[in-house]
Amino acid sequence: MIKGLSDRIKIARLGKIHLGEKKKSQKSDNLYPSATDYFVVHADTNTPKEIADKFHKIYGDRPKELNISFPLDDPEKFFPQWLKRYAGNNLVCKGDGEKAIETDLKTGERKEIQCLYKNCPYYQKKQCREIGNLQFYVTEIPGGVFQIDTSSYNSILEVNTAIKLIKNENNGHIANIPLKLTLRPAQVTVNGYPKTIYVLNLYKPLQKVDMKSEKKPVKEFVTEKDSVEPEMPDSDDVPEDLFPFDIDNESEDLPDFEPIDEPENLPDFEPVDDIEDPFTEVTTDTAKYGQLKVMTIKTLKKSDTNETFHFLACADTKGEKHTLMSDDEAVKQLEGKTLVEYQLEPTDKHFEKLVSYKVLENVQEA
Repeated sequence: MIKGLSDRIKIARLGKIHLGEKKKSQKSDNLYPSATDYFVVHADTNTPKEIADKFHKIYGDRPKELNISFPLDDPEKFFPQWLKRYAGNNLVCKGDGEKAIETDLKTGERKEIQCLYKNCPYYQKKQCREIGNLQFYVTEIPGGVFQIDTSSYNSILEVNTAIKLIKNENNGHIANIPLKLTLRPAQVTVNGYPKTIYVLNLYKPLQKVDMKSEKKPVKEFVTEKDSVEPEMPDSDDVPEDLFPFDIDNESEDLPDFEPIDEPENLPDFEPVDDIEDPFTEVTTDTAKYGQLKVMTIKTLKKSDTNETFHFLACADTKGEKHTLMSDDEAVKQLEGKTLVEYQLEPTDKHFEKLVSYKVLENVQEA
């Protein structure tokens, strides 16, 4: 037996679970990320077809709840969180907000540098992001762990909080405890504007999960006789959902605006500092939300170009909130009115653009 090799155990990664899907813009044919309220698994370089097929056979195509457990008690190993910057498939910088390791792709040299975090120009251009890599067993699919990549402040905070609570209730343990992982809707404000996002939600069910596994989970191969705990799979490979190659990574998020005639009595939303995972846009459709009542309109000016944009806070018949954007002055007259037969277009600014609409008997172009 070789010391330091033969006594090592490394858990395999079976595949990745995604928080959205890439869709094609009807206007430009470019791909853009679209959020989903369900977990997505598809066969690709990270997930073999047989694993994807097995997942769909058990959970269907659009599961909103997973039976999971963690292989270890240490969340720093099964849910590592770092600031990361990639160039293609290569991790070029990895930091914790104070220090970072930067790699020279030409020489392969690695050096420690100061991590400027939010003051870093790469972070400000969205080329560096907070990344959490959640690794867990899916109860019904033994053999290794699945991984979810997220850059959502809310999801990272919620999962971290749930892990601490569960460990506190179980004498510091969380490994092999049956848990539920879901996606829950949350109303937040992004850069001052209301938005519905879907946040990872982890909890311990009140009743024992009905496990119908093909066989016992992989955790069974780790026994008390093992002198070292198993190693988790490498999580530094590029999270393609968060740094997609076929989407313009150089484009920045919605710039800072100066308010003009800011409306009063805006709905209350939970404030957040981040943009959710890039899965925040939706498909172009006609009247996709049904009738929309325009509750308030906020007019803002882009500080560097003086361009004016109008943001319409709308509510559908179910009471769900939607924010639409337009550069047409005519939409300022829509407050209190109901939109029907409208057409929306996804943008790269995390909002939907109002292209055309009907109000009562009149047809107007936005």
